[in-house]
Amino acid sequence: MSSGPTRVASRALARALSRPLHTSGANDKAAHALNLAPAAALPPAASSASALPWFARFIGAMLDVALTPAQRAAMLDRNANDGRGFAASGVAEDSDALAAVAAARRERDVALDRVADLESTTASLRASVTKLEGKTWSDSDQMSALREQLWRANQDAADARVALNAVREDLKHAARREADLAVRVVAVKDEAVADVVARAKTEFDQLRTSMEEKHASLLASVECKVAKLEATEAKARGLEAALAAAETRLAEKSAESQTVASHELYGTMLRDFGYKKIYAMAAANLVSKDKVGIYDQQRAFREERAQVIAREKAKEAVFSLPGVVTLAEGTAAVRGKKTKKKSSLLFGASTNTGAHILDGQHRVGALEILLSQGVIAPDHDVLVEVFENVDDARASEIFTEINAAQPVRFVDMPGVAPPDVKWMLEGAAQRIKERYPAMFSASERCKIPNVNLDVLREELFSAEVVNRFGIADEDAFVTWLEGENAKLARRTEKEWLEARPKRGRGSTGSEETYLKALAKAKEHGFYLGMDFSWLDVTDA
Repeated sequence: MSSGPTRVASRALARALSRPLHTSGANDKAAHALNLAPAAALPPAASSASALPWFARFIGAMLDVALTPAQRAAMLDRNANDGRGFAASGVAEDSDALAAVAAARRERDVALDRVADLESTTASLRASVTKLEGKTWSDSDQMSALREQLWRANQDAADARVALNAVREDLKHAARREADLAVRVVAVKDEAVADVVARAKTEFDQLRTSMEEKHASLLASVECKVAKLEATEAKARGLEAALAAAETRLAEKSAESQTVASHELYGTMLRDFGYKKIYAMAAANLVSKDKVGIYDQQRAFREERAQVIAREKAKEAVFSLPGVVTLAEGTAAVRGKKTKKKSSLLFGASTNTGAHILDGQHRVGALEILLSQGVIAPDHDVLVEVFENVDDARASEIFTEINAAQPVRFVDMPGVAPPDVKWMLEGAAQRIKERYPAMFSASERCKIPNVNLDVLREELFSAEVVNRFGIADEDAFVTWLEGENAKLARRTEKEWLEARPKRGRGSTGSEETYLKALAKAKEHGFYLGMDFSWLDVTDA
């Protein structure tokens, strides 16, 4: 047994035993024995602490605390007379007294339980009272709010009554004014009736005279119009005859126009504008590299872009190729071929070198893929415009004119790029621009090392870097771009000069100009605008 519960039990027993027991009848002896028996009256042999059990020592200590000195002395005297211990003598002497003590203790325990129940009930009642008080306070707040609303309603009603009274007064004044007006109207009406009748009679006489004059004039006009109508009908009959003749001539000309000029390479000519001609050209002829070349100054051909166009066009129920493919015929340089004068493939003997594509090489590449897949037939017509007698200078003019406009970027065309790829590319390019604002230009033809945002987006999309390098989100895209920029930053000046492209971005200008651009790139730590050769890196 622990010390804590022991102390509690000891104190409880001491308090219980310190109070005299008040009994009646048969319990008097037990009460007397318990109240007067001395705890210290023990035989000498049993006074030793080691000879007593623990509960005897415990009870003795409790009695020592609970009994008065007189009670202890009485108990000692009693034990000295009969030579027996307190517990043994009490029990042997009178068992009824012990029973009475036990009954008194049970009554005490019952009373304590009743007290505990009453305390619990009291606590519950207190909680209910607290709850009722809270509810009373809440109801009081609601009553205050209702009183406030009632007061406001009374105020509004008072205001409404004031307004109503004002309206009633206005109505009274209006009724009086209306009555006065009616009286005045009656008076004026009587005065005006005679005047109105006189004026009406005068106007009627004037109207009758005027109608008679108009009737005569109208009759003469009708007769004149009838004569003109007869003349018009005769003229109409003549026009009908002329219209029939014209329709006959138009039908004859329409039949003649069915025979349209046709070209061996370009196909059917749709319109001759003088400076250029529009043809419906067979796809097989357009994709033939033996018949149609590529203008030397065209931008780099990216097969991935052509494949994207082909995939999208293959999904269409009815194939159509947007725009017009621009062809030039003349002495302008053709990619992969040396320019030399020879007989034209198109118009017979001339100084032309043949047809070449000025604009639309990726669409033509898509046509080649679709032909190989059997999506379209070789004789499928494609709309082309042909410029004749084009040399290098004229080719440059036409190419610049075509590309000087602000066309919709290929990446921005509906259905070309998946929305997630498009916006991932847009966000990554924008973040790079925000990190290096001094290196981005609004001009699409800006000089190195600056770069245009839309041009960068287009080049990134055309190079298929998302698919090639497994870029999953915008953050990964930015990380990849920064990694490529870091690779370029590690190049030496000698390596930059050795890697300088021969054509395209970064190829023009002197070596000094190129090194100045490189110095600016180093100053700002941005190298992606020097050229786009870094987009041609391998997947590894």
